[in-house]
Amino acid sequence: MLVTQITTWEGTPAAIEAVVAGSREAAPIHEGLGAKNPRIMRSVAGGDVHQVEYMLDFDSFAAQGAFSDAMLGSEWWTGMMQAVAAAYPDLRNSGTRLMYNDI
Repeated sequence: MLVTQITTWEGTPAAIEAVVAGSREAAPIHEGLGAKNPRIMRSVAGGDVHQVEYMLDFDSFAAQGAFSDAMLGSEWWTGMMQAVAAAYPDLRNSGTRLMYNDI
């Protein structure tokens, strides 16, 4: 079963560009922790230009859970949380959701 984790970020244009740059750096770290197909999605038509969505795929909910456990215990997570706190209110995390492919 394909499971996709989607984290939505919103902020100023400069803050969104920082998320894009940070996502490029985070992608190989996330892959090393078990995620697949990291990508950051931006709206072209419709949507909100002040938002981006960072997406990761997993083979199962168990794989996503193992990733989350590993990520929360990593030095990367500590540094990322400090950077996000420093960027507030220009950058806000609007939440993370999990979705699965039902086809």
